[in-house]
Amino acid sequence: MNKNIGRFGLVFLAIAVLLVQGCAEMTELRTANRRQAITVRDQMTELDKLRAKLEAADKVNRAYADRAQSDAREKNRLRAELERLVSSIGEGAAVRDTSEGPMIQLPETILFDSGLAKLKAKGKVALEKIAGHLKSHPSAIVRVDGHTDNDPIVKSKYLWESNHHLSAGRALSVFHYLVGKGHLEENRIHIAGFGPNRPIASNNNKTGKKQNRRVEFLILSPKSG
Repeated sequence: MNKNIGRFGLVFLAIAVLLVQGCAEMTELRTANRRQAITVRDQMTELDKLRAKLEAADKVNRAYADRAQSDAREKNRLRAELERLVSSIGEGAAVRDTSEGPMIQLPETILFDSGLAKLKAKGKVALEKIAGHLKSHPSAIVRVDGHTDNDPIVKSKYLWESNHHLSAGRALSVFHYLVGKGHLEENRIHIAGFGPNRPIASNNNKTGKKQNRRVEFLILSPKSG
């Protein structure tokens, strides 16, 4: 009998030990699970923050893309209008793309005789058409740029000290005509004389010099937003 009791005691003790170990392991497992749950929660929080940042960045990128597309459409629309305008002027008038935007380019032969700033008859006709375009776009402003080649002034030296003076005088003549005959507001027109400083072709040959003698019109509309 005593032997049986002893055996039962050992079995009971073994079971007790196993239960204690099992409880300890269960406690450790629960603790590990809680820690893992906290880690997973923190990771999900970081993921949510990252997702929010990505969504915000995506919205900004879409806004920039939409603005770029809008600007491109506006530039294409403006260029198409200017192409129609220069087509009606003829005589070598053209549209030239620049970093500032498309410009109307009128060669010297349309507007002036060599070395002079007095408008020719066909130059006045061309400016009437440009004034009409500006009247149909009342919010637009225009910059009139005078340009020359790099040949020193000889025949009209009594009028102009340099090509800079000549280019500025030609831009001023265009200004006066657009205001006086074209009936445009003075504050819509700005002028600049660049002389030979902004060539679009080589000044080493007659063909290039002819291209450089020009007056250009940069038409700008105020942007909203």
